[in-house]
Amino acid sequence: MGNCCTVEGAIDHWIYVKTGDHKEPKTNVKLYMILYDKKDNQSAEIPIMLSFPNEFDRGYSEVFQAPPLGASFDDLQRIELWREVSTDVQEHVQDWYCEVIIVNDRRFDRWFHFPVQRWVKPNHHYKIMLYDCLLPQFDPNIDQRQTELQERREVYQYGQTAVDLPVQVRLLPADEQFSDEFKWDLMTSKEQYIRNAQMPVQLHKAQPEYWNDLEELIDFYQDGWFPKPVGVTEWGNDIYFGAQRIVGCNPTQIRICTSLPENMGVTAEMLKPYLEGWTLKQIIGAKRLFYVDLSILNDLPTKDNMPICSPIALFVVNGEKRLVPIAIQLYQDIAPNNPVFLPNDSPFTWLLAKMWFNHADASVHMALTHFAFTHLLMEGVYISIQRHLSPSHPVYKMLVPHFLFLLSINARGLDQLLSPSGWVDQVTSLGREGMFELIRRGITDWRIDVHGNFPKELESRGVLDIRILPSYAYRDDGLLLHKAIDIYVNKILRNHYSTRDRLQQDSEIQNWAAELAVGKDDGGVGINGLPHGGRFETLSDVALVCVSLIFNCTVQHAAVNFSQYEQYAFPPNYPLLLNGEPPTDKLTKTEEDVTDILPDKLTTLDTMAIMKLWTSRGSKSLGEWDFKFQYDPVALEAEKEFQRELLRILSIIKQRNEERDIFYKYPYLEPDLIPNSISI
Repeated sequence: MGNCCTVEGAIDHWIYVKTGDHKEPKTNVKLYMILYDKKDNQSAEIPIMLSFPNEFDRGYSEVFQAPPLGASFDDLQRIELWREVSTDVQEHVQDWYCEVIIVNDRRFDRWFHFPVQRWVKPNHHYKIMLYDCLLPQFDPNIDQRQTELQERREVYQYGQTAVDLPVQVRLLPADEQFSDEFKWDLMTSKEQYIRNAQMPVQLHKAQPEYWNDLEELIDFYQDGWFPKPVGVTEWGNDIYFGAQRIVGCNPTQIRICTSLPENMGVTAEMLKPYLEGWTLKQIIGAKRLFYVDLSILNDLPTKDNMPICSPIALFVVNGEKRLVPIAIQLYQDIAPNNPVFLPNDSPFTWLLAKMWFNHADASVHMALTHFAFTHLLMEGVYISIQRHLSPSHPVYKMLVPHFLFLLSINARGLDQLLSPSGWVDQVTSLGREGMFELIRRGITDWRIDVHGNFPKELESRGVLDIRILPSYAYRDDGLLLHKAIDIYVNKILRNHYSTRDRLQQDSEIQNWAAELAVGKDDGGVGINGLPHGGRFETLSDVALVCVSLIFNCTVQHAAVNFSQYEQYAFPPNYPLLLNGEPPTDKLTKTEEDVTDILPDKLTTLDTMAIMKLWTSRGSKSLGEWDFKFQYDPVALEAEKEFQRELLRILSIIKQRNEERDIFYKYPYLEPDLIPNSISI
């Protein structure tokens, strides 16, 4: 226990000081504090000496006795704190992050929370209101607030890795850096994984070593570090191939089909054997025909001009209510050397068509569905939050926990995975430049009111209705979670925006919306589809954006990230790289034709290791907080209700997974398995 002063008389208040992040060992910090009650009575200056042990965890707390404040001192309303300028050079240059100061009035057992959540610098006075959660127009410390935001805008500046990519932070702020560098060093961790597993592959062999046959590849997996992914046993199965469209790591491509694609050389007669006695018109009328069109890959530049198809595929829900493929065309144009592959083609011919389709789908997933639409777009949004929303703003407090570690993760990803000749160049057909070009194409059409709005995104593909496309667990489970997030967000927002004027007069939220909408070339984030072109007119406008951001950073990222080992770790199942050329005819193929196009052993192992790392979880679960930001009673009650609803949803999804067909079990959206942020 610390002791802030010599106390005469009864102790009526205790002061708890909780330290947050720290990046260097600290010497003592001498702090001064004044307490103010709601009648504006104030205490004397209270000196507090913080003494840090040599090693301490984030969240280290000390408790101090306050001097008697007197019987007339009322409920606390605000505090003022500052640090003494020290003659100790080592201490003087180190800032100290204070997470929260809690004062306990022992007379009535009342607790008063003052979330500081700032780096406390020498020579600065900080005025913190009770709960520190208010709109700027109601903040009596508006000058402090505006000064802090100006300082943040100097630190959080926009940059771009390459022309026309989403904006990212120009220089990674010190506050955003990992404290444990090794933990997040992907390449070091990857090689350690391989060494620990004692895999029979030389990491730095001069010449690539290829697989002799599929049996050798299958025997490569082992229990423990690299278990056999589900694709090892099911990759040739049409039911499993269909299931990948709705419960795999890229479940956002499947669309309702209302007529045969004009650029696909398929006829109703060709499909007749796979429609179980139904006519094509009847199948379409029953909403049982679906398609995936990856035209975005057409003429995409790739590493060493390696081929990536731009396929179209048709799927049907069969009599067993399973989605199965019935036609695959590997390129967009009807041509003699671009046949439509069918399930009754020779087994390995059909298998090769599915492999090249999945190779294309994997490229879209890695570049767009995962990296661009979650990691990259959310980075620009987070920078704008830091630039325009004060730490005292209720929307800041609600959103920021869901962006934990994002900037560092993205910076490390670009440095180690997307650098020239880095991981993406080594183990994918896409390569670094191909990935950048695919991102450019994809973000052009991305809209927060459609693609960022889960129900609208499903509706845009014609698959919102839960009566069609059975076993679409991504949709069914995701809708439960989206509704829970929507209720949570709206409860918090209604507490602060009880009238339209409150929203209109909130300069911070309006400046944030405006900069989100401004184009990248003009100093903004360039998010399409914002309400009213970048102005919040109603509470529902703010809710749309906030719900979309929280959902994207939690549920959506979990859906597209945590099944990656199961999908990618066995290359024939979902390959990032294939050698050779896609088939241009329907001649009979053999197992050797399949083996010949597989990546070499080291590339396979590299992919396995990275996917294993990517599917680890680095933060607490959805609705649980690594660091507490919200203290006001309404937000705390909203959090509790949210947590209760997530427990109810967890029970529902677990029951669903017990009842689901083996091909459609989907644990990835069980709330306790969804991280609270994009933490990997």
